[in-house]
Amino acid sequence: MATETSYNPAYDDYTSNEYPPDWDGRRKAVLTRDGYTCQSCGVKSTRVDDVYFDVDHIVAKSDGGGHQLSNLQTLCPTCHADKHAGNGKLERRARDWERRNTRSLTWRVLRVLLVVPVLFNLLTSSPESITDEYGREIELTPVGSLPTLPTDHGVSTDVRVATLWNSSSSSVQQVGLFAPVDSDRDDDVTLIRFVVWADNGLRRLHENERYRLIGGRTNEYDGDAQLVLDGQSEIQPFGDN
Repeated sequence: MATETSYNPAYDDYTSNEYPPDWDGRRKAVLTRDGYTCQSCGVKSTRVDDVYFDVDHIVAKSDGGGHQLSNLQTLCPTCHADKHAGNGKLERRARDWERRNTRSLTWRVLRVLLVVPVLFNLLTSSPESITDEYGREIELTPVGSLPTLPTDHGVSTDVRVATLWNSSSSSVQQVGLFAPVDSDRDDDVTLIRFVVWADNGLRRLHENERYRLIGGRTNEYDGDAQLVLDGQSEIQPFGDN
């Protein structure tokens, strides 16, 4: 069966037991509409999560539910498995989701058993890790390390907004420069250009305020490192963490 990459309303009343040919585009439309946020528990999926969210039929297909966008919702794997209790595949995905972004047991045992933990940290050179309110373990990369990362790399970091610029583009919500979160001045620190794409439900940033950014994406602008924030990103006021 031929597939279509964009949502096509002509398939709203698709009657086959299979998914409609535009399912990939339909799924993306629902995720975007819902802001990549579980409509049951409120947790948001970002590009630094290892397990993707599901698009669920509110009224099941077996009960006569259709593929209309109004009958589709975003659910995290845990809530999806809870809704369809006894579905082994969904339960396995839920377990994977609940273990997302966590270090392996082997890593944790070695971390405890090493006689000189400081030496271990130096050898692994891992970013700081924090656990958020949803139990998600997140690695925070310092702003100064962002230029060393490859492009299209998912990253989380704490920042201070050093500068905001005006943009004439309707696709840009905000653009400017980030500084390290612990800095008070813009000289002698690494500054990273950023862009926040519009129409993604992201909060607006304010100069000299501090934020935790989850699931940004690295790329380049005129040869320099840039951090992109979009629908798969999350912006949290730093004081809320």
